[in-house]
Amino acid sequence: MTFKSTNYLHVYAQFMPHHESFIVGNKKALLELKEMIDEALQKGEAVRDFTASDAEDYQAFIINVSDDDMALFESIEMPYTGQYGDVNSNIYFVNEITDSAVPHSPASLLKKSEERL
Repeated sequence: MTFKSTNYLHVYAQFMPHHESFIVGNKKALLELKEMIDEALQKGEAVRDFTASDAEDYQAFIINVSDDDMALFESIEMPYTGQYGDVNSNIYFVNEITDSAVPHSPASLLKKSEERL
């Protein structure tokens, strides 16, 4: 496994609203990410394998939410890594899948999410 031949990618989410996020990777990984975006635009979703700099592999998903489905987009958890506040206002993930009133993991949007979870 060499740096050039492997999809090395780090995705850093925002800590809280208005903070920056980063996508950092080698050329191979960034090109793969570009292909994933094209595939998700055509098919609704895409998944690929990537590797972090500690040589741990993981899957990344890109999901295209219809322009007419803002309610669905608002039903998923916010991307922030910081958790704060006592009220569930979609700012942090509560890992609840039976209550439709709480934020849900983005994995719930996958077409075959039941098979993957």
